[in-house]
Amino acid sequence: MTCIFAAGSSLSEIRAFAADEEVSAATRTAMVRDYYAIEPVDDGVLSFGDYCDKYAAEDFAGQKITLRGADFASAENGDISTGSFTDSFGETRSDALLWNSTDGEVTYRFEAAESGKYSLWLDYCPMISASPDIELELTVDGKLPYDTASRLKLGRVWTNERDIYKDSRGNQVRPSQVQTTMWKSCFLGDADGLFSEPLFFYLDKGVHEISFSSERAQLAIAQLCLRAPEELPTYGEYAAGTDASVSVKETASSLFRIEGENAAYKSDATLCPTYDNSSYLASPSDPCKMVYNTLGSGSWKKALQTVEWEIPAEQVGAGGWYKIGIKARQDQIRGFYSCRRIYIDGEVPCEELDSVKFSYNTDWSVVSPKSGGDYVYVYLEGGKAHTLTMEAVPGEIGSYLRRLEGIVTELNTYYRKVLMITGPSPDKYTDYYVHEKIPELVDRFGSISAELKDVQKGIEALSGTSGSEAAALENMAVILDKCTARPLRIPSYLGQIKDGSASLSAWLRDNRDQPLEVDYIEFASADRSFSSCEEKLGKSLKFSFDAFIGSFFEDYTTLSDVTGEGAIEVWVSLGRDQAQVVKEMTENQFMQETGIPVSVNLVTGGVVEATLAGKGPDVALFLGGEFPVNLAARDLLVDMSQFEDFGEVMERFHKNAATQYTYNGGCYGLPISQNFPMMFYRTDVLTELGYYSPPETWSDLIDMLPALQRNYMSAGLVLPPNNISPATETGHTFAMLLLQKGVNYYNSEQTASTFDSIEAVQSFEEWTDFYTKYSFEQTYDAFSRFRTGEYPIVVANYTFFNQLKAAAPEINGLWDFCPVPGTVREDGSISHAANSNGAGAVIFNKVKNKENAWRFVKWFTDTETQVQYASQIEGLLGTMGRFDTANVEALGRLSWSDDELSRLRAQQEELAEIPVIPASYAVTRNIMNAFRETINEKENPRDTLIWYNKDINDEITRKRRNLGLD
Repeated sequence: MTCIFAAGSSLSEIRAFAADEEVSAATRTAMVRDYYAIEPVDDGVLSFGDYCDKYAAEDFAGQKITLRGADFASAENGDISTGSFTDSFGETRSDALLWNSTDGEVTYRFEAAESGKYSLWLDYCPMISASPDIELELTVDGKLPYDTASRLKLGRVWTNERDIYKDSRGNQVRPSQVQTTMWKSCFLGDADGLFSEPLFFYLDKGVHEISFSSERAQLAIAQLCLRAPEELPTYGEYAAGTDASVSVKETASSLFRIEGENAAYKSDATLCPTYDNSSYLASPSDPCKMVYNTLGSGSWKKALQTVEWEIPAEQVGAGGWYKIGIKARQDQIRGFYSCRRIYIDGEVPCEELDSVKFSYNTDWSVVSPKSGGDYVYVYLEGGKAHTLTMEAVPGEIGSYLRRLEGIVTELNTYYRKVLMITGPSPDKYTDYYVHEKIPELVDRFGSISAELKDVQKGIEALSGTSGSEAAALENMAVILDKCTARPLRIPSYLGQIKDGSASLSAWLRDNRDQPLEVDYIEFASADRSFSSCEEKLGKSLKFSFDAFIGSFFEDYTTLSDVTGEGAIEVWVSLGRDQAQVVKEMTENQFMQETGIPVSVNLVTGGVVEATLAGKGPDVALFLGGEFPVNLAARDLLVDMSQFEDFGEVMERFHKNAATQYTYNGGCYGLPISQNFPMMFYRTDVLTELGYYSPPETWSDLIDMLPALQRNYMSAGLVLPPNNISPATETGHTFAMLLLQKGVNYYNSEQTASTFDSIEAVQSFEEWTDFYTKYSFEQTYDAFSRFRTGEYPIVVANYTFFNQLKAAAPEINGLWDFCPVPGTVREDGSISHAANSNGAGAVIFNKVKNKENAWRFVKWFTDTETQVQYASQIEGLLGTMGRFDTANVEALGRLSWSDDELSRLRAQQEELAEIPVIPASYAVTRNIMNAFRETINEKENPRDTLIWYNKDINDEITRKRRNLGLD
C-alpha cells in the first residue's frame, strides 16, 4: 500500500498508518525518503565569503559618496531625530542622526555615479545604553546583501570608573567599567572574525537605498561615507612621507612605558584590568597580594575588540621616532599566533602595523613590529599627547576559517540527511544505500575531504608545525575517505561523522578567537633596548618562596577587614569575581551611604553546617533551593514579613517570587536571582520540515513529532538528574503540565499533595507518554543536540540563551526562543505556566541588629544595585555571565533587546511557583521514583503515581508532626 502524508499530519493519521500491519520496513524507509525529505528553503542570502567570491573580479568604485547623518530619507519606529550631539569630551557634531532608542529603522537614499564595490565608513558616537554593543542590520535596496549584514557590530566606549586602588587588606581592587560617549570613526567590519578587511557591498550605477534597523542601537551618526578602503603605505613610504623635524638617529635617547592595565578606553566591558600573580616578571607584581597588572587575560579575543592607551605629552618630550615593544603573552591557542592592528592617533601608519603577529608562548615575550628584519619606527610629535590603539583582527588564518565554516555547515546538513534515513543508531546488518538515496553524497564527501586536507596544509604552513594543531581536520578527512571508499558503510560511520563535525566546529570556534594578554608597551629610541623579560632563577625562587610563606598568613576567603561589634558578617556563595563585586559595591555605596559596617566573605558551601555549629554568618547571599525553608523550620532565620516596608520591597519581584522562601506564614528570604524555562527552537531545521512557527501548545508539539521522528529528530524536555534536588527543577515537565491545569503540588494548607486529583493523574500520564509512546530520551546533551539540529526544539532555562550566544556562533541567526508549550483551558485560553528557581538573601537570628541587616538585603535587591551588579558581572564574564536577576525592573534594564525582553516578560508573567516544604525531598524523590518505574518497568502510570503518593503524604505528615506544625 502507499500512503502519503504532508509534514505536520495529524496524530490520528500517523497512528492509523503505523498500526497497519501491511506497512513494511521498506515502505517506511521509502516514505521517509520520498515524502519527508523536504529541501531547505533558499532565502537567497549568501555568506559574506560567497559574496566576496561572486564579486571578486569587480573593482572598488573610484568615487566617494558622502551623506550627513541628518539626511536620511525616512525613519520608522523608535525615537529617531536630528540635531547636534556633544560627547563627554566636549566634541560636537551638528546635523547628526540622533538614534535615541534601542529599536527603529533608518533609510538613506543616494545615487551611485559608477558601478563597483563600496565599503561603508561611519563617524558615530555611542550613547549610554544598557546594551554592551551596538548591533545593526544593513539592507541594500530592501535586501540583505549577505548574512553578515544582519549582525553588524559597533563598539561602545568603556573606561575605568576610577583608578586601580587598594582595599583595607592591601589587595588591589579592579575598577568597574562604565560607558562614556566619544566620537569614533571606522569602517564596518566582520564581527564573525573571518575577514580582516572591511565589509563591502556591490552597487550598480543609479539610485539606491541603504537601511539600518536595530534592537540595540542608541547612537549618533554624524556622517556616512561609501568608498574604497585606503591602501596603506609600506614602512619605507611612511618614513619618507612623514614631515618629521628629526630623523631616527637624531631622536633623543628615550625609553618610556605604558602599563597595559592602565588602558584609557575599551570597546568592550570585558576588557578590564586582569592579573598574573604567578611570576615576578609581570609589572608590577606581588607574591602575596592581589595585583592587577595586565589587560586581556581570557577576554581580549573577539574580532573588532579595541583597546586604546594614552601617551602623555611629558613622556613624549621633544618627540621623534620610536620603536614599539609590546610585552605580551598568547598562551591559549597552541601552535598559532594572534594578530593586532596598531593605530597611532587613530590611523594605521603603515601596512606593517596592519597585522602584527603574537606567536604562541606560555612565557612573556616582547614583540616589536619589524620590516625586513629592521624595527618599524613611528613618529610622535613632541609637546602633545598621543594615543596607541590595538584592534583584534583575524590575520592570515581567516581565509582558512572561512572555508572551514562552509565545510562544517555542509557536514551538518549531510549528517541530518543521513540521519533521516538511518536513525541515530543504524542497524549494522541493514544496507541502507544512503549513497543511492542521496546521489551526490559520495562525491561531496570526497570533495570535502580534499578541501580539508588542503586547509590542513595551509594551516600547518602558518603554524610552522604539523600534527596536533590541525588534528581535528585530519581526523575528519580520514573518516570521509572511509565513507567514499566503502559507501555501504556510511551509516556505521554516522557517529564518527557527528563527533568529527562537532570537533571541527569547536576547533573553528576556538581558532577564530585572537587571545592576547598585554603587560606593558614600551617606546624606545634607536639607541635604547627594550626591558628584558627573561626569567632570572634567583628572583624566581625568591618570589615563589615569598608566595609560599605568604599563603600561611593570607586569608583568601575574607575579602573585608571590617570589624566591630555592629559589623554585619555577609557570606557570598558564588565565585571570587562575584564576591569581589559585592564587596566593592558594599564598601563604596552601602557603607558610605548608611555608615553600617559590613564584612563580605567568600564561602562556597557549608553555610548550613556552620550555622548549626553556631559559627555561621549574619546574612547569606545567593542561598537557594530548600535551604531557606529548612533553616526557617529550625528557627534559624529572621521572618522578613515582620518589617514594616516588607510589602513595598516585595513589589520589586514577580508576584509569586517569594513562594520558595515562605514557611508557616512567614517569609524568610528576598529573591536575588530567578531562572525560568523557555522553549528554544531551530528556525532553519523547522523550516526544512515545513514548519514556520514553533509549537504553541503541547498538542502542537505532539502533532509535530511524527515529522521530527520520521527524520530521526526529536525534542528535548527538562528531566531531573539522578541526584534529585528537594526543590522542583525549573521547567520540570510534570510541574508545567500540572500548573497549566491550575493545580499546584500541595493543598492550600500544605498538609498533603494533590497527586490523587484527576488533573495530576492526567499530567503524569501526559508526561510519561513522552517517554513511552514517543520514545524521548531521559538523558541528553541539550547544547550539542540543539547545535547539530538533532533536537530542533529544547525546553531549557532561559540562560541557555547565554551559552548558545557565546559557544555556538556557527548557528547565530538560525535559532530563536519563546514561552514554553501551553495547555488549552476550558475557556479557550492557553496557559504557559511554569515554575522557576533561584537564590535569595536570608538573615540569621544571630544577627545583633536585624534592622541594619534588613537595610542591607533591601539595598542589595534594589533595582539600581541589581543593575549595577549585573552589568559588572557581564562585563567581567561576557555574555555567559549575564545575570538572571529576580528584580523585574532590573531585568528590563539589562542587555536584552526589546524583542527578547518581551518574550521573557511573557513567560515571566505566567510563572506559578511550587512551595518548598520541609518534606520536599520526599515529594521530588517519589515523583521521580514513580516516573522511573513507569518508564523502565512499564507499570501503569495512574496506579504507580497513586501508590507513591501514599509515601509522599505519609512523609509530609511525619515531618509536620516532627516540627510541631500539627
